[in-house]
Amino acid sequence: MTLTWTDWQAVAVPLVLALGAVAVLLIDAFWRSAPAQLRHTLITLLTGGVILFGLVFAFAQRDDFKPAFCRPVVEGPAECSLVFEPLTAGLWAVLLIGGLGVVGLSAYKLLAADIPVGEYHFLLLSALVGATVLAGARDLATVVIALEVVSLPSFAMVALRRDRRGSEGALKAFLVSVLSTAVMLFGISYLYGVTRSLYLTTIANRLSGLDPDLQRVAFAAGLFVIVGFAFKIAAVPFHGWLPDTYVGAPIEVTTFLAVVSKSAGVAGLLVLVTAGIAPDGSDLRTVVAVLAAATMTVGNLAALRQVEAVRLLAWSSIGQVGFLLAPLAVGDAQAVVGYLAAYVVVTLGAFGSVAVVQRHRPGGLLSDYRGMVRSEPGLAVALILFLVVLAGLPPGLAGLFTKFAAFQAVIDAHLGWLAIVMAINVMIGLAVYLRWIAELFRLPAEDPFSVDIESPAVAMISLCAATAAVLSVLPSTLFALAT
Repeated sequence: MTLTWTDWQAVAVPLVLALGAVAVLLIDAFWRSAPAQLRHTLITLLTGGVILFGLVFAFAQRDDFKPAFCRPVVEGPAECSLVFEPLTAGLWAVLLIGGLGVVGLSAYKLLAADIPVGEYHFLLLSALVGATVLAGARDLATVVIALEVVSLPSFAMVALRRDRRGSEGALKAFLVSVLSTAVMLFGISYLYGVTRSLYLTTIANRLSGLDPDLQRVAFAAGLFVIVGFAFKIAAVPFHGWLPDTYVGAPIEVTTFLAVVSKSAGVAGLLVLVTAGIAPDGSDLRTVVAVLAAATMTVGNLAALRQVEAVRLLAWSSIGQVGFLLAPLAVGDAQAVVGYLAAYVVVTLGAFGSVAVVQRHRPGGLLSDYRGMVRSEPGLAVALILFLVVLAGLPPGLAGLFTKFAAFQAVIDAHLGWLAIVMAINVMIGLAVYLRWIAELFRLPAEDPFSVDIESPAVAMISLCAATAAVLSVLPSTLFALAT
């Protein structure tokens, strides 16, 4: 295969992120003589600056179409491995905002947690390289490689704390990653066998012309690919690894897994479903709809029983994946990206709030938040805003509008049964988040704590709260990301 042309602006952001990752590792390795705090600050600023460049680039080029690694085809448009287009720009914005928020949170506690700073930021930037490539990938080989570039640094980050719970969480994530990749590659091999192509547009065009026997093979192959992604994003019933991994990882890494890693998986599945293996009318979209219903139901019901904040957010994130899969099942990219943007902002804020509280109360129980409306009103109000957005309640109108968009997409596709399941899960979600909010209003504990207002985490939480408030007033901003 001969590659004929590449618009290098299409790969500018992944390249800069990769160079930034190498620079961070070199600074940490060869500047050991510098004070730890100075080295930490420089590495954090470099990481943040590299991610900020990606955000500015995605915004400046959001209306362009830039293909990369393309080859001509005798009949039809050229086949490209990577494409930068408005949808890619929207997904990049969501992923990079999530990464920037994690960097801000990491500046708060990373040294105190005795985590190697250079390795941590190197792994974070490396995973972002894979995430940005995955959002623009248009062939199955690139999809698999990018997904592994996201996954491998992610479970390495889980083990950075070097204790029993971290090692257990990393091992579970590693085993799931290996299994899901094997399942996905098995499906891809059969897809290539029946369509004789790895390019998503070519696969979509050829699937409709297959004879019935090969169509059944293609359906089974696509099912294996979707199952592989379901493991990565912890969709039910492939979710068992996620709660223990979230609890075992440092809170900064847990935030990264919940925000960037999960968003990357959803972005990759969105590209696959809408551009390749599940065109309109495909039975595979029904499979995704069933996954959505099972995932949101199990995630929300399990979250009702949790007494630890991180475990509750872990199961809540599974439930939120179900709501993301619902519009994805009908191919509504705009609703998916809008929901993903709101999810990333409020999940960053929620985990940031948990990080601040756990610095003072390491137990991590919901009862630790009792009376915070009186003892720490600013932090409590921000946390309430994040929780009501996740629940889709006023004044968190960003969550309400994104859930409404998901409902609208499902109803327009005549999936009434899925809309009913979504409505039931909205009510279950209300019980999940209102139970936590109720703790904030109960009589205060006997040992109220005082938050360090100067900490970067509090600044990040404040920024997330302000962004969630703006998105609630101007919800059209969410959906403009995927226009």
